[in-house]
Amino acid sequence: MESRAARGRWGAGVPAKRHATTRGSRPSRTSWRFAASCAWTRFSDPDPVRRGRASFGPRRWPAGPPEACEPSISRPKRTNPRVDAAIGGIAGLASGLLGVGGGFLMVPLQVMWSKADQRRASGTSLAAILPIALVGAAIYYVGRGKPQVDLAVAFFLVLGSAVGAFAGAHASRQVPESALKILVTVLLAVVGLKELHDVVLGGSALAGSEDGTLDLAHYLLITVCGLAIGILSGITGVGGGVFIVPTLVLGFGLVQRVAQGTSLVAILPTAAVGAITHYRHGNVDVRAAGWIAVAGVPAALIGAALALSLPVRVLAGLFGLFLIYAAIRTWPRRKPLALVQSGPGQSMEVKES
Repeated sequence: MESRAARGRWGAGVPAKRHATTRGSRPSRTSWRFAASCAWTRFSDPDPVRRGRASFGPRRWPAGPPEACEPSISRPKRTNPRVDAAIGGIAGLASGLLGVGGGFLMVPLQVMWSKADQRRASGTSLAAILPIALVGAAIYYVGRGKPQVDLAVAFFLVLGSAVGAFAGAHASRQVPESALKILVTVLLAVVGLKELHDVVLGGSALAGSEDGTLDLAHYLLITVCGLAIGILSGITGVGGGVFIVPTLVLGFGLVQRVAQGTSLVAILPTAAVGAITHYRHGNVDVRAAGWIAVAGVPAALIGAALALSLPVRVLAGLFGLFLIYAAIRTWPRRKPLALVQSGPGQSMEVKES
């Protein structure tokens, strides 16, 4: 009859020698399969807890069998690839056609259709925007005889917006977000109506120039505008492309196509930094971002090709409608109320959740 020591401490059939090693340091695993598995987990897994467990060094096991030492982790719900592809197709078409990142469409569609939380939807959209905006910018640059991208303007915009986004992210705690969102909503609505007015009656939005006639003073002013756009984006969460295109068209006289192509180039560095930051915090669904990008890239190709072939009047009208939609989405909404009981037998208080 097998003794208790021979059966092991945690049940019959388990050798006692096995747990003599597991209670100390973890047994050394130096095979290339284990090393490759750890490296891939640390790279691809969106969950920071699981990435932290995939390390190469020795680890102390607590008392108990190895199977009982694994913590229970609530994994994010896996999304439907068809839904992600549909989101990517819609956002990619809008990105290429209007010269924006597409986050205004990706985030609400992920929340409504994929039931993703707001932070995870924002991080996933930033990761998917990178290939979509890159392909769209390339089409704007090489799609016609003359490039529809002003690289110098994009460079100075990035200089200002990078600093502004950093400052806006830190100032978001001190500035009342609701008041600023109301201001941004009014600005977007006014600019959108101005674009539609120029489309119907003719105006400055249709009289842009493709010639590079900007001097050093204009580039410095563009840097200041990029700083302001970065601050607004950092505080309100509104994508920079929504502000960049009307600023270049109405403020500096660029034609609508050139402004849209320049906007796609300018948002690439900001989207890259945001995607990396969200990924390190576990707010990026890699599989969903991949499916969105797979469907969004060809859609962005179609959208950019349409933007290069449509008349400027039609393009400006579409962007004006998009600004009206962005204004509606930016308007602050009241958070749902929750009942909170301060103590046993005491009254219930109503607080914002």
